[in-house]
Amino acid sequence: MKREKFLHEQQRFSIRKYSFGAASVLLGASLVFAGQALADEHHEVATTSDATLRATSDSDAVTAADVFSGVATNGVASSEKASETSTTSQTASETATSEATSEVSASQTADKASESAVTPSSVANRTDLAEKDANLDVSSMVRAAVNTSLVSQPATTTDSDLPSQGTYVYKERTEIKNQPKVSAKAEFYVNPGDSVLYDQVVTADGYQWISYKSYSGVRRYAPVKPVAAGSGNGNSGNGDGKPSNGAQATTGALNIPATGTFYFTRDTNIKKEPKADLKPTFVFSKGDHVIYDKVLTADNHQWISYLGYDYVRYYADIATLTPAKAETPAAKPTETNQAKPETSGAEKLPASGTYDVTRSLNVKNEPKASAETLYTLEKGYKVNYDKVLTADNHQWISYISYSGTRRYVDIATLKTTESKPQENRVSGNLTINNQTSNGFDVVVTNVSGGGKVVQEVRVPIWSDKDGQDDLTWYHADKQSDGSYKVHVDKASHKGDAGTYSVHLYYMLDGKRTYITETTAKVPETQVTGKLTITNQTSNGFDVVVTNVSGGGKEVQEVRVPIWSDKNGQDDLTWYHADKQSDGSYKVHVDKASHKGDAGTYSVHLYYMLDGKRTYITETKATVPQSTESHVTGKLTIDNQSSNGFDVVVTNVSGGGKTVQEVRVPIWSDKNGQDDLTWYHADKQSDGSYKVHVDTASHKGDAGSYSVHLYYMLDGKRTYITETTATVPESQVTGKLTITNQTSNGFDVVVTNVSGGGKEVKEVRVPIWSDKNGQDDLTWYHADKQSDGSYKVHVDKASHKGDAGTYSVHLYYMLDGKRTYITETKATVPQITETQVTGKLTNNGSYYSVRGKYDDIIIVNKKHGLSKDYNPGENPTAKAAFVRLRDDMINQGLNVGRSYSGFRSYDYQKTLYDNYVSRDGQAAADRYSARPGFSEHQTGLVFDLTDKSGNLLEDARASQWLKDNAHNYGFIVRFQAGKEASTGYMPEAWHIRYVGKEAKDIHDSGLSLEEYFGIEGGDYATSSKPAESKPAPTGAINLPATGTYTFTGRASIKAEAKVSSPELAYYDKGMSVNYDKVLTADGHTWLSYMTESGARRYVDIA
Repeated sequence: MKREKFLHEQQRFSIRKYSFGAASVLLGASLVFAGQALADEHHEVATTSDATLRATSDSDAVTAADVFSGVATNGVASSEKASETSTTSQTASETATSEATSEVSASQTADKASESAVTPSSVANRTDLAEKDANLDVSSMVRAAVNTSLVSQPATTTDSDLPSQGTYVYKERTEIKNQPKVSAKAEFYVNPGDSVLYDQVVTADGYQWISYKSYSGVRRYAPVKPVAAGSGNGNSGNGDGKPSNGAQATTGALNIPATGTFYFTRDTNIKKEPKADLKPTFVFSKGDHVIYDKVLTADNHQWISYLGYDYVRYYADIATLTPAKAETPAAKPTETNQAKPETSGAEKLPASGTYDVTRSLNVKNEPKASAETLYTLEKGYKVNYDKVLTADNHQWISYISYSGTRRYVDIATLKTTESKPQENRVSGNLTINNQTSNGFDVVVTNVSGGGKVVQEVRVPIWSDKDGQDDLTWYHADKQSDGSYKVHVDKASHKGDAGTYSVHLYYMLDGKRTYITETTAKVPETQVTGKLTITNQTSNGFDVVVTNVSGGGKEVQEVRVPIWSDKNGQDDLTWYHADKQSDGSYKVHVDKASHKGDAGTYSVHLYYMLDGKRTYITETKATVPQSTESHVTGKLTIDNQSSNGFDVVVTNVSGGGKTVQEVRVPIWSDKNGQDDLTWYHADKQSDGSYKVHVDTASHKGDAGSYSVHLYYMLDGKRTYITETTATVPESQVTGKLTITNQTSNGFDVVVTNVSGGGKEVKEVRVPIWSDKNGQDDLTWYHADKQSDGSYKVHVDKASHKGDAGTYSVHLYYMLDGKRTYITETKATVPQITETQVTGKLTNNGSYYSVRGKYDDIIIVNKKHGLSKDYNPGENPTAKAAFVRLRDDMINQGLNVGRSYSGFRSYDYQKTLYDNYVSRDGQAAADRYSARPGFSEHQTGLVFDLTDKSGNLLEDARASQWLKDNAHNYGFIVRFQAGKEASTGYMPEAWHIRYVGKEAKDIHDSGLSLEEYFGIEGGDYATSSKPAESKPAPTGAINLPATGTYTFTGRASIKAEAKVSSPELAYYDKGMSVNYDKVLTADGHTWLSYMTESGARRYVDIA
């Protein structure tokens, strides 16, 4: 039987050139054709001869090459042969090599002795030895050459001399890429023994690559050989693709590229220096892998090196090197001298892996002891197998040969009485669940340590973006069903969407062991929203918006347009959805706001994203017809204070019977029903009923009150429903506000005055400057105002003319005792020259004055703007305004996101004309600028609103704005007491951007006109109002309650009287939720309650 030799991962058989005579040529030719049928295993096991044939002269070398060239080419022209052997005169020692990868490999190496050092006598001795070696000299090599030449398809190629196309068999685990670049991403891997039909060979990036087109049409590239690598089998050198310089040749080194990914086939020590005797820092387990950037030889070991995440360089000991020796091949034992010792039992082996042959083993085509032995493996060989099985009372390992035939290796004879069950395998399955745009869950099942305790289940996970920069090692938690689970939030992975790598490791015997891997997908975030209809009754319904996401953009506002299916969209209303504590948004729809229509309603959802209204989704709602079959009534508690509360009864129905009277019995929870009072509810204009409850009628009790509802139906008192109300305990309260701070003094306003159930007989305000202690202390008596507040005016002349900070305290006289309440600070600014330095200039578009830092545009009733001046919103002012508004919202102030900013000349003209037509010019001039005289036309002015969309009147928010607007470059333009200089009534919501000088103006306490010494006040007598158009007459037909959107400017007043002062106004496009409609003083009014509890009236017609 011919001897065959297997090398680890890579085979090389070398035919050294030898001197032939004519008889040798004839003998060789006869052997070629006679031995054709002998190489039956060529494509399954690569055959290597240890015999070498050496050429003693160039002419002899050509003769030998001709023999093999003639066989390989089957009679090509002599000129082609000459081309093939043209290099022999330069390198008589050059070897012809052929490489192939096999599942079977041996650790023995070919003779590496230098050819130039061998004498002719040593050549003769070597030839004799080769001829004795089972006829594996010339004849075996000729048979292999003939067998290869007779195959019609391209031969399996080697990477030492690759043809431009053919079949390549991979010798090691290899990365497949979409570009011939070492840095390119690996799309997948192929294993040793896999083969591919390629159509290109490319040299790029320091490597030789084979290339082919995949079934999907994508061109793939596989690195097969470093371009700069030296000759030989790759087992010597520094691992950087270059041969070592004069170093002693060694064996045992792995043939790997200078950089790449290394998969550990055994537990491997990791060290901080490439020294064999250095204590390891940690250990990589079999199956782990690492991306390395260096290969080196040191201390008789081969090392790979990489830079860790901690920026420390580490070294992995991957091979022990030994000096190469010129080995004389031992004669292969014959069939009769192959000792096969009996084995008492099966070996413990993993299900797949590499098997080290320690004695002669037979290879067969069937797992049967009686099957024919194809060839024999000798001690020292290694076999890459994929199965372990027991058959015919023997233990076998099995693999697929290159010809596609399954082979079986008999490794042990079993005794039937000692048969043992196959050892458990280490196992684990990865499943990806709940994949969303926010992350996913990893479930680990089928967890087994193969007989070892699984001490911990670890799951390293990273996204495919930017390498492993987000790598996280998760600890999997054991579940009640025995599985393990990990939740992955993409926020922990830099918010990356796309593909994630998920690997599985066990801690077995204290070592981290690789098990398996998979991938997960995190889809890109999408714009989402869900509409749910709740509380559908004959009166309306609620719309709840959940799962609100702008797909990475901020949802600035949630809008819900709604209309009934009757008469098209004649009742279309755009609702602003209010955010709830649970993150959802809500809208309540009353059919009274939709002409009382019953039936189907269309409900759409829009978001404001990047300032644009974006459609999201839609649904339907149903308002059933009222059947009047049920007795109904609803109790609502309003205006709860320490003095009492109001009870409002709505949805009143007697179920077909007349409600003769609405009765509301009420009592406090103190001392039973000793204060029980039966109230008669008064019917209101909107159909509701109302009761006012004063605690004085209930013994002044605070706390919880019971409120029941009864109807008189057919002369009988009938119970309907009930609720509770709360009267808070009275507390001593008071608030100090400093206004009109100027260089001459300031005003102190005291609000929220309560003695906590006791009478406040007097309000006292002690004030002193911080200079020289309290030498100017004055106790002021505060005067009560018509709105219930108290006021003190402070003149610095009464305090020795001191400028700077003043202390302001508040005391009440309660039960004849002076009681401390609270305190604050006031500032009297120093008089500065900038207050009177203004000199106006006009550039044809506007007037301006030179301030301390910039030119300041001046617009008032004396100084107008060009009709053509149309700058739009100033971006600097807008950015400052957004910061101011958002800071107010974040501090919990009653401020909304909507505002009124830039207005063109034409738009202001339309507004002004409407107001003049409705209220007359004199009234309009107090609250509205004539076209060309509005500060809004500069793009530097913004009107703030509260959360309900009304112009900002909230006292707390207004005071904050007055105290802090200058920190953002704004001033409150029209303040109380300044109408003579500004020409306008106070507007707490109207702020003007002036930049850095805002602080100086604020600290001065002066208006803009006073600060720069510029004429203000009313219009010049020559100014003419814009043309007015007659206002339409007739009341507007509105439901009793609902939402109203204004078509023009509308005044907000404290009373439903034309003569009542305007507190604020609504602009066109703004809306309000009202609860009353009334006619008074010849006008139609809407009415609503503010958050502070004050009732307001809006003149709409």
